[in-house]
Amino acid sequence: MEKLELIFIPSPLMGHAGQLVELARLIVNQFHHLTITLLIMKLPGDPIGTDYTDSLDSKDHDRIKFIHFPPMDLDSFTDCPTVGFMADAVIERHKPIITEVIANRFNGSHQTSRLCALVVDMFCTPMIDVGKEFGVPTYIFFTSNAAFLGIMLYFQILDDEHGQDVSELANSGTELTIPSYANPVPPSVLSSVLVNKDFWSKRFIRYTRKYREAKGIIVNTFQELEPHALLSYDDNTPPVYTVGPMIKPEKHTPNNEVLKWLKSQPKSTVVLLCFGSRGWFDVDQVREIAIAIERSGYGFIWSLRRPPSEAQKGFPGEYTDTDYNEVLPDGFLERTAGRGRVVGWVPQTAVLADMAVGGFVSHCGWNSVLESLWYGVPIATWPIYAEQQLDAYQLVKDLGLGVEISLDYNQLNKNQRLILAEEIEKGIREVMDGDSEVRAKVMEMKGKSRMALEEGGSSLASLRQLVEDFISCNE
Repeated sequence: MEKLELIFIPSPLMGHAGQLVELARLIVNQFHHLTITLLIMKLPGDPIGTDYTDSLDSKDHDRIKFIHFPPMDLDSFTDCPTVGFMADAVIERHKPIITEVIANRFNGSHQTSRLCALVVDMFCTPMIDVGKEFGVPTYIFFTSNAAFLGIMLYFQILDDEHGQDVSELANSGTELTIPSYANPVPPSVLSSVLVNKDFWSKRFIRYTRKYREAKGIIVNTFQELEPHALLSYDDNTPPVYTVGPMIKPEKHTPNNEVLKWLKSQPKSTVVLLCFGSRGWFDVDQVREIAIAIERSGYGFIWSLRRPPSEAQKGFPGEYTDTDYNEVLPDGFLERTAGRGRVVGWVPQTAVLADMAVGGFVSHCGWNSVLESLWYGVPIATWPIYAEQQLDAYQLVKDLGLGVEISLDYNQLNKNQRLILAEEIEKGIREVMDGDSEVRAKVMEMKGKSRMALEEGGSSLASLRQLVEDFISCNE
């Protein structure tokens, strides 16, 4: 059989690259005539993300190749107001570079395989034009969930075909009926990426319009998790393939002190508090969290990050051990030394995999939601940015797979109120309840998430259909 090659183009955002690596591994393990090359862009000013993407390699498979592009100068992105706008600028600047790479690999007489498709991250929509230039189909890899894809498509129709100013929906006096959500959606959980005029008009509606041009949309979810959302799309949506859960591979962390400590803890007695690579809180909120942790009495691992400086473009920094005393209540570290750890970066997947962890206070990024389900660890929801408010709402209200600390916390909201220690403690106690209905549902979904990728599972069947479509496009 002729050798066929796929080009995968992840976004330079850390949480996105790992999912595409996992998809690549799944494909090459199932289909032996396919080779995949990943083109890895770096986000300037993101040391954790750069360290992570630098660790991605093809040691475990000779049919997965990586091309790493060097990071661009952070100072050349001073006009980008947020991390998202900077990521878009990085992608746009790589467009001619990637065009040249593809031309050099597939337009010469020395080529050993045929390019059959591009698979590009949900934010890498400019690469659809690159695919058209080479006459190959482009598929979108949507790293969030099926419900959020649905609301993007729905809002794009409202805007383009009905002249609706979608930013006004945030001020609606009533709950909204949105096709991809099973229950009416409160305006307070509409993510700023949808209802902030700049974010929507300059970024997210542009992505969504380009999705309509793609050959298909690959979503990191599975049928059993989001049946309602997957049936909600309009007739002009390209074919949707569910291939999840794709769990972001963890960087190897030998001799990690947190993991060593976990091994000594009883089963389901430790709560993990972790808010993603861009999650941070100011001092007043940190102290409310600390009070809640101490009062709860549970063991804990708390990933606590320093607020970003002006130069860090939205990426939090790390505290030193002495710095913790500046933001935590007096004596907190001494009083809790026997039952918990306050750390900076944490190997989240490895921590969730440990039997000692019984609950997870999370920002509800989709990677984290899938990891929690994969390991059967219930989430207490505390969204911070991006689409996380809607993820939290779906998890608690539509799916019954999480407990609520907050559904609408938004770091961009200048009037965002403090979440009080009493609310946080209540959420911790609920998520650690060993006999709760939520825990039972999460354990049931854990089994379904694993079955989806096994022989006869829904995601493996969808993946096989996707590869058949890759091949048929080139016949």
